[in-house]
Amino acid sequence: MTMGDLVRQRYPRLIRAVQRGNRLSEPEAVNALVEYGIFGITDDTVSEATAPLGGPLAVIRQGFRYRHCLSNQR
Repeated sequence: MTMGDLVRQRYPRLIRAVQRGNRLSEPEAVNALVEYGIFGITDDTVSEATAPLGGPLAVIRQGFRYRHCLSNQR
């Protein structure tokens, strides 16, 4: 089982929120979470999809904000 599979099982709602909040594909969102989980906050391991958005941490933060906005709209 890969790190991506573990992230998909453990954080499905966060993956959807990161996708929708940042307009990323599902593999890009999973990759951002895996990058952050393995490397933490670094500038040298940023993927091409998350670099323009500020890196994996910025993408994850935006996902949390987006998830909270959706739960408040119900």
